[in-house]
Amino acid sequence: MVFRFLSLCFIFFLIDCASQVLTQIPIQNETYQVSKQIQWNQKPTEFILKNTSLDKSFIELSLDEAFLTASEVDTISKYRMASFRFEESTKRTCSDQTVSSIKKETGKITIQGKLTGKNCTTDYQVTFQTKSDTEIEFKITVSDEKLNRIQLVYASLPEEKFFGLGEQFTYDEFKGKKPFFFTEEQGIGRGDQPITTGANLLAGAGGNAYTTYAPIPHYISSENRSVFFENSGYAKFDFDHKKKTKVEFWDFQSEKSLSGTIWLGTSSKALIEAYTKKTGRFPKLPDWAYGTWLGVQGGTEKVTAIVKQAKDAGNPVTALWIQDWCGRRVTNFGDQLKWRWYADETLYPDFKKFVKSMNDQNVQVLGYINSFLADTDPKKPGDDFTNPLLTEAKSKGYLVKNEKGEDYLIQTVGFPAYLIDLTNPAAVKWTKDLIKKNLIGMGLSGWMADFGEWLPYDAKLHSGVDAKVYHNRYPVDWARINREAIKEAGMEGKIVFFTRAGYSYSNAYSTLFWEGDQMVSFGANDGLPSSIVGLTTSGISGYALNHSDIGGYTTISNPLKNYHRSKELLLRWAEASAFTPVFRTHEGNRPLKNWQVYTYTKPDGTKSLGDEDTVQLFAKIARIHFALKPYIQSLVEEASKTGLPVVRHNAIVEPEDKTLLKYKYQFFLGDDLLVAPVVEPNEIVQEVYLPRGKWTHFWTGTTYEGNRKIQVSAPIGKPPAFIRVGGNSEMLIRSSLETIRNKK
Repeated sequence: MVFRFLSLCFIFFLIDCASQVLTQIPIQNETYQVSKQIQWNQKPTEFILKNTSLDKSFIELSLDEAFLTASEVDTISKYRMASFRFEESTKRTCSDQTVSSIKKETGKITIQGKLTGKNCTTDYQVTFQTKSDTEIEFKITVSDEKLNRIQLVYASLPEEKFFGLGEQFTYDEFKGKKPFFFTEEQGIGRGDQPITTGANLLAGAGGNAYTTYAPIPHYISSENRSVFFENSGYAKFDFDHKKKTKVEFWDFQSEKSLSGTIWLGTSSKALIEAYTKKTGRFPKLPDWAYGTWLGVQGGTEKVTAIVKQAKDAGNPVTALWIQDWCGRRVTNFGDQLKWRWYADETLYPDFKKFVKSMNDQNVQVLGYINSFLADTDPKKPGDDFTNPLLTEAKSKGYLVKNEKGEDYLIQTVGFPAYLIDLTNPAAVKWTKDLIKKNLIGMGLSGWMADFGEWLPYDAKLHSGVDAKVYHNRYPVDWARINREAIKEAGMEGKIVFFTRAGYSYSNAYSTLFWEGDQMVSFGANDGLPSSIVGLTTSGISGYALNHSDIGGYTTISNPLKNYHRSKELLLRWAEASAFTPVFRTHEGNRPLKNWQVYTYTKPDGTKSLGDEDTVQLFAKIARIHFALKPYIQSLVEEASKTGLPVVRHNAIVEPEDKTLLKYKYQFFLGDDLLVAPVVEPNEIVQEVYLPRGKWTHFWTGTTYEGNRKIQVSAPIGKPPAFIRVGGNSEMLIRSSLETIRNKK
């Protein structure tokens, strides 16, 4: 019989009851003890799965509307420069829901029923399985395999806040927001004007507040609840409603179900530890990684001179990152690389000998690689570029295919290229052998493992996996292959590679993240401020070791407005980076347009933008970072054991302080060093909000009572930072920094 639904509709016949869940079994107030501390409560209006000792719910499902909806939707992807646009056509939707049975077992609850709609009917099953008293796994299946989209709706509180969601750059909290999850180019501008409009007009590449290289469908809420979805298809989360959350995943049938995990805890730290126990944690960095990584290119003579210049200024240089080790290729976008992964003996004669000479000076050398193989540019008359690795990969069938079964030619920024098919075991072995021979074999101590977000939506892959769900997994496999090559070479713990694209489980494979290609600007959405938000959000979802290009990367010359790096921006970015795990510079895509941390005159008389004052100030800021080595090292070790990020969101360290949450450009290094970097131009005084307790200003030694705002002087070279008085690491920080605090 149809109990609750018919009685309600009979009494309230003027009310539209179509959206309510039709219950074909009697739903009365009932509780069932699933485990010692987990209880199932069912009422005529809702289902609740809760932890009784914490008095918190894992999930609440309202019966006043369908909590499950499934649809069949045709989707066409518009793809340009790894910026994706989708055209959707809904064929049918099962939006009416019935519950026909609820099976209660020890440690498990199973709900079954039907979803129906016009020309649409399917059975469904929802299972909740306890893993511990604070962890449950859920799995949702529908029987009609043509239904390729699913939406889950569950309760949230009006005051509940949501943090994490991978690496986000605009928002650090998501109540009222509608983020989506699809790894792609973050965009040029992402809302900052006029560059976003210009990038959209020219290439559809402006991005928006949610475009990111490294999303993760995982969040922690202010209710100390953590939710993680295993699926890798395109997803949308809707936190806009005050009392409910909607989650939609595409192509879930390719993965057989919608599944995930929910944790409850007493703190956000406990939840991060639980999440990373499941998804992976970063290894410790080698000892050499805590000094300055100079990002320089241009050949042996130039990079050698700049390393010497920096060291002479007292800069603790421990690494030289030369992305053009494989050769330089100039395009309309700027200085790019020859995407063929072997040393360029023209720029770096006897490259292996050069690497050893740097090592002898206690400077490790890092290079660059990505999963593309570049081709000759047909738009460039007389292009003499050749790529023997591409020829080999083509002949052996190692490349991603298009719908016609041909090698998928992709127009990247500057030239065409092909992606290696990471689902092909032979191609994976070939790639790892290439890394072991041409990078590790040359003595490199690490590299940027770039890209990973460019797999086309309609690609055909060797394994037969649908590209729609493999797209987000591609960067995870790219990191895994790099890590495996290092292990197979016996160099685990000695080599660091850093990735920018990622998704769930990237933290199990990557040794370090970086935030990709920010604009060389103070723009809130894509400049220096956005790099702070990227650090704090990503740490909540497992990216415990992360950093950015000091000074940003994307440089644009435009009649309306030039985006060229200024001296002020470069040094302010360095100040913020001094309080992150890795301190690494980048010249940007147009080095001669950007202010640099060095001075250099080429043989033809061309001078870089930079001056001696910058060299000295940058060295001073670098010494701050290096002095913090013992503290940062302790945080990296903690991250390897617990998953807690080195750079921490305010909500992790001081979750009860609602005022502090408004200061999204402040962050914590560990728990005991509060950093308030200057992220706006022409500012020499900074407003800082101090949370509870007492805080000692790093530069003056003045101690302030917390729970208030203060104004502090913030000249370049003295970034606002405060030590927690009585913190566990107070004396470690003080001893680390005492040698430089009073230096001018």
